[in-house]
Amino acid sequence: MNIARWLSKLWFVSLVSFPLSAGEWTFKTGAFWSQTDSSVTTKSFDNQDITLDFEDSLQLEKHLLLPFFELGYKFNQRHHVYADWRRLHRSASSKTNFGFTLPNHPDSGVIAGANLNTRMDIDILSAGYGYSFYQNAKTEIGGSLGLHVMFIEMGFSGDISACVNNAGNIICNSTATKGEVVDESATAPLPDIGLWTHYQLTDDWTLNAHSQFFYLKIDQVKGYLADLNASISYQINPNWDIELGYNYYIVEAEWDEIQLKYNFQGPMVNFAYRF
Repeated sequence: MNIARWLSKLWFVSLVSFPLSAGEWTFKTGAFWSQTDSSVTTKSFDNQDITLDFEDSLQLEKHLLLPFFELGYKFNQRHHVYADWRRLHRSASSKTNFGFTLPNHPDSGVIAGANLNTRMDIDILSAGYGYSFYQNAKTEIGGSLGLHVMFIEMGFSGDISACVNNAGNIICNSTATKGEVVDESATAPLPDIGLWTHYQLTDDWTLNAHSQFFYLKIDQVKGYLADLNASISYQINPNWDIELGYNYYIVEAEWDEIQLKYNFQGPMVNFAYRF
């Protein structure tokens, strides 16, 4: 996955629609501490639907720190463009063991176990245009149109081992996969529409809220996303802001008879630099 190449393309598409003029750039970076819930539904060997919970069944982390970056350009008091990136990468190993005796041989038995390595990587790039359609001394309300691109990769690998106890004679053997036996990936471009607002509490403190939604189906790939955020920001000086907020994010995607559900929520902190 060439993230830099996709980000540059999205950023270029956002900019070429408007003539460049003197304006204000904003670079924002931060992270949020998320509580995550994810699952995948696919087909089993007998062609029946099977659902795996990545946290409960496969031991992926429920809580983790996720990075966030955003770059924006404001042409004037009403028009701006933006591009941002979120990285949602997790991996884990889970183990299972079971044993049983052989029929009619109570002194003989089998102990078997499996080690499963799971990887689920999601990168979300977005770019778009925002317009402020209402402004007064303290309040600003606007809308946005943009494009999200989701890069989704999942991989599974592991090994199986077993020991046979035949009247005290123990024989063990094991086998491991060569690389990832299941390796799925998809790229889904999804348009979004959003609504945002700012309310100036004082000269230094501002309340912010935004929401973004999108849905699209292309051939065998479809998905949707909802992004809700509320925050309060403090202007440290004319160039620097710090923002504290709460983010709720949900993603669902389907491709090649695979359905992925992913949502996270939690507090976040961002630092913004204007130049």
